[in-house]
Amino acid sequence: MRMTKNSPGIRLNKFLSLCGIASRRKCEELISEGRIAVNGSIVTDFATYVQYQDRVTLDGEKISPQQLIYLLLNKPAGYITTLNDERQRKHIGLLLPKKVFVKPVGRLDKNTTGVLLFTNDGELHYRLTHPKYRIPRIYRVELDRPFDEKQAAVITEGVRLNQREIARGKVLKSRLVKKHSWLILELREGLNREIHRMFKVLGYRVLALERVSYGGIQAESVKQGDWRYLQAAEVRKLKELCGIV
Repeated sequence: MRMTKNSPGIRLNKFLSLCGIASRRKCEELISEGRIAVNGSIVTDFATYVQYQDRVTLDGEKISPQQLIYLLLNKPAGYITTLNDERQRKHIGLLLPKKVFVKPVGRLDKNTTGVLLFTNDGELHYRLTHPKYRIPRIYRVELDRPFDEKQAAVITEGVRLNQREIARGKVLKSRLVKKHSWLILELREGLNREIHRMFKVLGYRVLALERVSYGGIQAESVKQGDWRYLQAAEVRKLKELCGIV
């Protein structure tokens, strides 16, 4: 949604999200803290509506809705998931278009390849990464030895990583290639280094890892190291998955 002179008013928290400030939930915290003003007056009511001509500020600085951007990078190995790096390591910011300000949706380890989404849509970013929305991520996993099919049920039920974390997933397909196994695995929570840690508990070593899709969005013809903007239908699909209407 883009505000124009003829647009109806929208709720303040949604307006802030359109400005790329944060998710709507975080924006509501900013409102509660008295950091948002409309036409010079501090506003603490979430139900406040703003119009195109209104002047909205955060900590005294004017903010405006930005053009929402959604793109996909087919991440190659050897790049860390950060937009800049003081240690001069290779990072994904080097692979993105210039003067496009977006955040990665989740992370991929340095040597993990595949689909990495980016957006400046604060609300969508929040929902795509929050475990409660259970957005499906599909991975291709190479293991160092034959996979015991009985452990597929263990993965579905949950593999305890520590006292607080349990990794759960679904093995969609597996095949043996020489002495290695290749699995297609679906996850929906996104714990830190979840796949490596899960298979280590089960007695395997992950040799290669590729994210095939995120929320159904695939790299398809995008070469590793290249990017593309998401199509309007893909953005709608992601919003539907997240319950954004």
